[in-house]
Amino acid sequence: MDQWWIDIGEVGQTFIVIAGGILLGIIVRMALLRPLDRFAAGTDNDVDDRLIHFAKRFWAIILFFAIVIGVLEVWNIDYSPLLAGAGIAGIAIGLAAKETLSDILAGVFLIIDRPIRIGDRVKIDHIGQDWGGWGDVVDIGLRRTEIKNTDGVFVNYPNSALAASIITNFSHEDGPIRVRARFAVGYDANIAGAKKIAIDAANAVDGVIDDSAEVVVRGLWDSGKGHQVAGVLLELRYRIEEVRRRTKIRSAVLEAMLAGFQEHQVSMAMATVKMAS
Repeated sequence: MDQWWIDIGEVGQTFIVIAGGILLGIIVRMALLRPLDRFAAGTDNDVDDRLIHFAKRFWAIILFFAIVIGVLEVWNIDYSPLLAGAGIAGIAIGLAAKETLSDILAGVFLIIDRPIRIGDRVKIDHIGQDWGGWGDVVDIGLRRTEIKNTDGVFVNYPNSALAASIITNFSHEDGPIRVRARFAVGYDANIAGAKKIAIDAANAVDGVIDDSAEVVVRGLWDSGKGHQVAGVLLELRYRIEEVRRRTKIRSAVLEAMLAGFQEHQVSMAMATVKMAS
């Protein structure tokens, strides 16, 4: 067997190494990767699809380098300097592309942990701010996640920044969500009357769940700044079914509240301005 291998020469050995590598790739694809593809296609989530796609690419890279090393071995070429150079180059590339690598690792954890899924309505703090913090998840890639915000704009977030932000997922669980609206009335205002106006305003808006509205007193004292607030701080709470209509429903509730306060002449709290001496 060894003599036969020597007799076919370097060219024949090279052909066998390359053909063997290709054959091995076909066998792995047919015996392992394709069944995994069929299994992933039969599941409801997309986590396994993305992991298998990543595994196929990783396997192709390993197989390619194995074939190259095999060919170099056939021709008695010392490839250790190449490996050392590749290691140094890998370190340099890693340092230069650390943000990309960070995005990829964050993308893997986003796919595995699944804090968001395609189609979810989410709110992203610290990134979106006033421009598109709310939106629907369109795609979760290894480097970036695409979200269509409520302005209809497609925004691509780096996965590393997305993983470091606070993500509020309004679609993770089915069922109604609670909406809050704070307001402050003067100390001389009829608190019971102000509560009734706010609750009636919420109940009158289409999209608010019947009898879900309530008003609570939030405070008379600003615990964060250590002084009295300008009035009685109240909070209206109500529940809605359609999270995608939250902004419009909240706007309609606030307009109805304002109209009720004006009609019944409820005194609103006015901030006091300290004049410089």
